[in-house]
Amino acid sequence: MAEQEKQETPEVAAPEAPSKKKRTLLAVGGVLGLLVLIGAPAGYFLLKEEPKEVSEVKPEMSPEIQHKPEGFEEVEELEEGEEPLGAIVPFETFLVNLSGGKYIRTQIQVEFETLDVPTKFYTRQVPIRDSIISLLTQQTAEGLQSSQGKERVRSDIRNLINQTLRKEDVRRIYFTQFVIQ
Repeated sequence: MAEQEKQETPEVAAPEAPSKKKRTLLAVGGVLGLLVLIGAPAGYFLLKEEPKEVSEVKPEMSPEIQHKPEGFEEVEELEEGEEPLGAIVPFETFLVNLSGGKYIRTQIQVEFETLDVPTKFYTRQVPIRDSIISLLTQQTAEGLQSSQGKERVRSDIRNLINQTLRKEDVRRIYFTQFVIQ
């Protein structure tokens, strides 16, 4: 019976030593953890941007105001009698129903007298755009297809913007897209 009891009681195995793979993984994990604990604060302090002095701080501007007008900081040699281009600022595309059932899709760019775009222009862009839409809806397709019709609309848009700005700042109006359907 003693032999039977010896056979029935399971022997408790001694705990195995960690395998070589497990030891390597633990060592690599420990080294990586140490690098993270030391590297994160060190990277933060090394890559931290220095605070700017008060004279260097510039106010945040909207994306429209940050836009540098075409020709900004470029100096061209002008021929005799030629006037330099002013700042050119594009409007978003206009898609407007015309009087008579057709519609127009146009892109308009405004050239100012100087390279400086008046800040009033950016603050009054919505009323200016609304006025241009109202002006275009009063036009007919037949009236806009002639060169005189386009020139009349250019002149009207120029006058409209200058009235809104209460100053003669706009020199020319350019159509960079003009489709009537």
